[in-house]
Amino acid sequence: MKSETFQDPAAQMKRALFQSLVIGAVAVVLYLFCVEPWQSDLQKARNEYLLQQDQRNKMINNLKGAGQVEEQLNAISNNCQPYMRGLLEKSVGSYGTAAESQLKPLAEKTGVVIRVDPTDLLMRRLPLPTPPPLQLYARKPIRLTCTGPYPNIAEFIHEVEKEKPLVALEAFSLKVQKDPENQLATIVFEWPIKGENTANALNGGAKK
Repeated sequence: MKSETFQDPAAQMKRALFQSLVIGAVAVVLYLFCVEPWQSDLQKARNEYLLQQDQRNKMINNLKGAGQVEEQLNAISNNCQPYMRGLLEKSVGSYGTAAESQLKPLAEKTGVVIRVDPTDLLMRRLPLPTPPPLQLYARKPIRLTCTGPYPNIAEFIHEVEKEKPLVALEAFSLKVQKDPENQLATIVFEWPIKGENTANALNGGAKK
């Protein structure tokens, strides 16, 4: 009979237990140094992918929102254009010259003749918020004479108010003439202005 038959069963059990421990230790080492780092790298890659996907989705949403914001800004800008055109700035050192250049096309359109009074009427002080704005504004009365049929004069005033919403009619007087086609009106428009003299006016250079 072979010698294994007479081997000590306890020794065989110890050997089997030792082999199991060795295999278990190798498995633990393989897991710690191979499997676990690989799983950790895989998880990191997965998290990074999800983060990039989230950033991509946010970027797409931001681009969509940017288009909507641009449309809103364009709409606001278009709505503001009539008001911005109503602001009066000096031309050749005079607000009257600037006003006349803007009003003449409307006068020609309505068939009247205008002449702006060169007299420099005082600007009107505007209340300032706190803190005061960087750009200051005031209101400048512009006086002019208007000659033509009365309906045309009325139409001219209407055109000014329509094309320049910030301009207000402050005074109007009509001197009746014998020729109905050449009535004489004196008109004072109160015009919003900005410019280098505006700050001086608001600091005391203009009457209320």
